[in-house]
Amino acid sequence: MPLLSFAQKKEYPIKRTSTAPLIDGNSNEATWTTVNEANTFTEFYPNQGTTINQKYNTSWKATYDDKAIYFLVTMKDNQADSIMSQLCKRDEILGSNNDYIEIRINPYQDGQTDFSFSINPLGVQQDIKYTNQSSDKNWDMIWEGAANITSTGWQAEFKIPYSALRFPKAELQNWSVNVFRHIRRYRADYAWNPIDITLENKSLQAGAITGFKNIEPPIRLSMLPFLASSALTEGNTNSFTINGGLDLKYGLNESFTLDMTLVPDFGNVGFDNQVLNLSPFEVQYNEKRDFFIEGTELFDKSGLFYSRRISDDLINATKLTGKTKGNLGIGILNAITAENDKNPLSNYNILVLDQSIKGNSFVTLTNTIVNRGDGIYSSVTGLNIDLKNKKNTFNLDGGFNYSQIKSTEKTNGFSSFVRLAKNAGKFKFNFSNIIESDTYDPNDMGFLYNNNEFTNNANIYYQITEETNRLVNFNCSAELSHEQLYSPRLFSSFNIKLRQVSTFKNYLTWGLSTKIVPVEKKDYFEARTTIDDVFIRSESIKARTFFSSDYRKKLAIDFSFGGEIAPMYDTKTLFYRFSPRIRVSNQFFVYYVFSTSKTTNDVGFIDRGSDGNTIFSKRKKEFFTNVISGQYVLNTKMSFDLKFRHHWEQVENTTFHELDENGYLAISSFDQNKDINYNAWNIDLNFNYWFAPGSEISVVLKNAIYSEGSLLPTYYRNNLESLLDNPQENSISLRLRYYLDYLNFKKND
Repeated sequence: MPLLSFAQKKEYPIKRTSTAPLIDGNSNEATWTTVNEANTFTEFYPNQGTTINQKYNTSWKATYDDKAIYFLVTMKDNQADSIMSQLCKRDEILGSNNDYIEIRINPYQDGQTDFSFSINPLGVQQDIKYTNQSSDKNWDMIWEGAANITSTGWQAEFKIPYSALRFPKAELQNWSVNVFRHIRRYRADYAWNPIDITLENKSLQAGAITGFKNIEPPIRLSMLPFLASSALTEGNTNSFTINGGLDLKYGLNESFTLDMTLVPDFGNVGFDNQVLNLSPFEVQYNEKRDFFIEGTELFDKSGLFYSRRISDDLINATKLTGKTKGNLGIGILNAITAENDKNPLSNYNILVLDQSIKGNSFVTLTNTIVNRGDGIYSSVTGLNIDLKNKKNTFNLDGGFNYSQIKSTEKTNGFSSFVRLAKNAGKFKFNFSNIIESDTYDPNDMGFLYNNNEFTNNANIYYQITEETNRLVNFNCSAELSHEQLYSPRLFSSFNIKLRQVSTFKNYLTWGLSTKIVPVEKKDYFEARTTIDDVFIRSESIKARTFFSSDYRKKLAIDFSFGGEIAPMYDTKTLFYRFSPRIRVSNQFFVYYVFSTSKTTNDVGFIDRGSDGNTIFSKRKKEFFTNVISGQYVLNTKMSFDLKFRHHWEQVENTTFHELDENGYLAISSFDQNKDINYNAWNIDLNFNYWFAPGSEISVVLKNAIYSEGSLLPTYYRNNLESLLDNPQENSISLRLRYYLDYLNFKKND
C-alpha cells in the first residue's frame, strides 16, 4: 500500500445547509446528498502510514447551520456481523470492547486544545477535552449522536451545537479537524489526516474544515439544580440529611466560561483506596469530585494545584476559564470551605495566565493564595516556559516557583526545573534538573512529598512504529537518576531504571522493569527529625514482569510478579498480582484483582523512645488486597456499578534498633508492642439513570470499615471475623440533577 506524507494538511470545504439532518444514524436525508465527501483514511497503529484497506473504506461529510455543525461518517466492513459493540456507560468507550468513530475539533487551530466527540455502533457517546498535557474525560457537553449497523458496515451521525464548543467571533472561519476510526477486532487505528505517532501532539497533525461563514457563538447558560438526601449509620449513631444546591455554567462571551457550584453535595463520590502509610510523607489520592476535575487542566499546568486540599465542607466555588483572541489562556478559581474539626474557615484562590507562542510553545504564570481563619496565609507563584522548534521535535522547558508562608513567622522557599528533550522519532531522550530548597512549601494548595532536593535525570527511549514478523509494537527505556540534598549539598542516592514493553501478534503484552540502586542510599527523611539523623539504606535490585492477554476476548488476564533484594539487612520482598476480567455479555462486565506482597527484614522508623531517641525496627510486612468490580449496563441511559475492596496489611516487628552515628542500625532496649494490623473495607453500589440530556438520578449505597490494632490474626478468616465486629459506616444517598439550558427556554419564547 502506498505511504502518505505526514506533512500534508487536508482541507474540507464545508457548505451551509438550510435543512438540518435528522440524527438517527442513517444517511437517507436529502441534506447529505448536497455536501462534499472526504475519504482516504490512513492507518497510524499498528502499521503507520499505510492507506486503509478498501474493505474498510471510511468517508465522512459535514454541514452546518446557525446552531450546530453536523457530521455523517460511513464505515465499510465486509464482516458487519463481526463489528465489536459493547454497551457501556457514557464516556467509557475507550476502556471497553468497541469499534468507535471519533471527531476532534479545534476552532482556534492553535494545537493546544481539542474537543473530542466519539460514538460506538450502539450509540454510546463519549466526549473528552484534550490538551498538550492531559485528557479530561469529565468534560461533559450536551450533543446528539446516533449509530446504525448495516449489512455493509455501520454509520454514525453527530450534531454538535456551538454551545458545546468555544470558537472566535469572526465572519469567516476555518477549524482544525480530524476524524479517527478504531476497528477493535484488529486493534487498528486510522485517521483522515495522517498521524505520525512518534510526534506527541496530534492536534498539530489535524486537517481543516474551511469556509464557515457568519456563525455566531451562542449564549451559553445552563444550570444544574439538584436535590440530595442521605441516611448515615455510624456504629449506633443514625443521621439523615437533605439539601439542595446549584451548578451553573455561563459563557461570558465566545471564549470565556464561568462555572459555579453552590452548597455542593459529594455523597455520590467513590471511596479512596486507602493503605497503611509507614513513610514520612503523606499519601496522595486522586480527585473524584466533578467540579474539581472538569475544566481544570489550565490550573494543573504548573503542578501547583492539588484540589484535594479543598475539603468537602465546601460552601461555594467558582471557576473562570477561557482564551483571548491573542491566545492568552486565563483561569481563575476561588473556593470557600466551612470550619470543621481539622481546618478553620478557609479561602482558596488560584490565577493562571497561559500565553501560547508560535510553534506550540507557551509561557505560564500561576499564583495560588490560601487564607485561613487561624491567621495563616500562604502563596506560591510559578513561572513555566516551554519552547519547541518549528517541527515540534525538540523542546526546552523549565519553571521557577516561589513559596511564602506567613503565620507567627515568615518562611520563603523556591523550586526550579529545566529539561531538554527530543520528542519525536523512534529514538527519544531528555535531560532534566530539579531543585527544591529546604524551605520550599507549596502544600497548602499543592502537593510535594518532600523538599530539600537537587536531582539530575537522564532518560532515553526507543520504540518501533510498524509491525514486525512477531511484534505489533515494542518500546524500551532507560533512566539514570542522581539525587542530593539542596542544603547542605550531600549525596542521597543514585539509581538506574530499565523498562521494556512488547505486544506480540496474538496481542499478548509482556513487560519487564528493573530498578537498580548500585550504592548505599542516604535517607535524610525516614528518621523524621533533622538531616543529622541520616539512615543508610542498602544497595538493592528490584524487578517486575507482567503479562496481559488480549482484552478483546471474553476472558482476559493480567498477571505480574517480582521481587526485591537489599543485602545489607538481608531484606527480601516477593509480590504478585492476578487480575482476570470477564465480559459475561455485551452488557455485563466483571473485574477481579488479587494483589499481595511479603517482605522479610524490612527496616524503617517505628516510634520514639522514652528518651526521645528515634526507634527503628526490623519487621515482616505483608498485605493482601481483594477488589471486585462489576458493571451492568441496561441501555445507553441506565447502569449499575459495584466495587468492593478489602485491603489487609500486617507489620510484625522482630527487633528494635537505634541509629548509630554513621546511620546504621544499633541494638535498642525498646520493647513495646508496635505491631500493626490494618484493614480498609469498602463497598460501593451505584445506580445511574440519565433520564434526559444532562439530567441524572443516582442512588449510591456505601459500606465502610476501617480498623488498626496491634493484635495480628494468623489467618484471613480470623482477621475478617474480627474486622466485621468493628463499627461500620453505612450510607445511602439519592441525588437528582436536572439540566436547564437557556437556549431551550429562548426557543420556546
